[in-house]
Amino acid sequence: MPNINDWMANAAYLFILLLDRPAIAWEHLRRSPDYRNDWRRFSSRGQKSSDAHARKWGLRFLRESRDGCP
Repeated sequence: MPNINDWMANAAYLFILLLDRPAIAWEHLRRSPDYRNDWRRFSSRGQKSSDAHARKWGLRFLRESRDGCP
């Protein structure tokens, strides 16, 4: 018998059905430990976003990937 808590956890991700491709890609990327670590290293140096660094991740600009982002 399925656990009701598993269903509730999955329900939190139903919003993904409404996202377009770029938004889905961002949801995936912002959860990447490699991306998050790279962002921390980049921002800790006090640098402005560079096109070359953003392109490394397939982005137009770097953006913070906070845990609490909606």
